[in-house]
Parts: sequence; C-alpha cells; structure tokens
Amino acid sequence: MRLQDKVAIITGSSKGIGEGIARVFSAEGAKVVIVSRNEQEGLKLAQELGSEAGQAIYIKADVTSKESITGLIDAALNAFGRLDVLVNNAGYHISKNVEETSEDEWDFIMNTNLRSTFLCSKYAIPHLRKTKGNIINISSMVGLVGQPNAGAYAATKGGQIAMSKGMAIDFAKDGIRVNVICPGWIQTPLVEEWFDQQEDSAASRQYIYAQHPLGRIGTIEECGKAALYLASDDSAFVTGITLNIDGGVTLGY
Repeated sequence: MRLQDKVAIITGSSKGIGEGIARVFSAEGAKVVIVSRNEQEGLKLAQELGSEAGQAIYIKADVTSKESITGLIDAALNAFGRLDVLVNNAGYHISKNVEETSEDEWDFIMNTNLRSTFLCSKYAIPHLRKTKGNIINISSMVGLVGQPNAGAYAATKGGQIAMSKGMAIDFAKDGIRVNVICPGWIQTPLVEEWFDQQEDSAASRQYIYAQHPLGRIGTIEECGKAALYLASDDSAFVTGITLNIDGGVTLGY
C-alpha cells in the first residue's frame, strides 16, 4: 500500500483520467476526495471507493472560484484531518484556433484549466507544507507539441507545465514536490465521443491507433499508475518533471 492513509484531493475526478487516478490511489490505501461538478457521478464513485467506511468523500466545487476552492480544502481537512496530495486534473478543451476563439471562450478555458491549477495549488500549499506532500498537475501532450485548432487549450496546458516547474523550485525547500503528467490519447468518455462524431468512426480509430508506436491509445488506469508513482515515496527524489503518458505518439512517428 504505497499511499496508506494519505489524503488526496483529485479535481475533475468523477470520470476519465481523474477517475482512473482516484481508483488507483484508493486501491493503494489513500483516502480520496472526489471533486467534480456532476454530483450524481461524483457521489457514485465516492460510494464505490468507500465513502461509508470513511475512505472517500465527494465535494461539489467550482475550481475557478477562490471561495469554492477554500471551501473544498476545508471540507477535506474536516473529513480527514490532513492533505498529502493534490491532483489538478479538472479541465476542458475547445476545438478552435485563436482567430476563431471568442474572448469569452478564451477566458473560460483560461479559468477552467489554468486559474484552477493556480487556485487549488495556492490554497493547498500551506497544508501540503505540513505533510511534505506533493502536487501533480495533469497537462497534455498538446502543451508540449501543439495541436491544430487548439490555441487556447494549448496555451493553458503549456502554462501548467511552466508554472509547475516554477513551483517545484519555489517549494522544494518546504519538502513539497511538484510534477506534471502529459497524457496523449487516453480512452475516456470525451475521446470516445470524438470517435463517435467522426464520419467513419472505425477508420478514425484505426488511424489514431496507428499513430502510436505502441499501437493503441492509453487507459485511465495507466494514467492512475503514473500518478501513483509521482504521489508515492517511489519518486521521493523527483520534482519538476514532465512525465509523458502517450504511447510514443509525440515522438514524431
């Protein structure tokens, strides 16, 4: 049990990559705080992970709001008494280039992806300092190599990487480690929705799989295992890194 009795807040964790991280952390002994806007899905996952036994709770929060974030952290502390890991996973994607993106859309993506990372980290750090805990920011391969029609999204994901490196330097003296995971194509509800929207879903899936040297896309469990490594003492001498979970797709094949 690599996270026995550790307490982890995972934003955007009712489904997708956040769910995968929550499930892996829970299986390794962590008490997990499920955070999402979808109350039904969040409560369901918390129940599966042991809410009745005091091993998980669900908290509905707006990750773009200071008041909501401080309330989230207070609720987690009231429930479990400490905080060891913060996973900033909440995010959203908009498929538009910069010219097509409205100012309101730009602000929405910046707030949802980047401001949320700033706010959650800012208000968690005093508590992580007490436990010498760590922060894991879920960025994207898009933050490293770009993507067509994703100007605002790419900006936020690149921003997460840069901010994480700065935080890793600033808070190393406090024993707080800060690392980044950059997923590629992962089998999530959003990715499956994208496949379904294509004119030829099967052909699109075959094409995307073929772009990966490993011949497939990843799973949310694999993202969870990567986060487990960064959250646990297995990575005690690791801070400021960007860990690609992408099946080699960003290598240029």
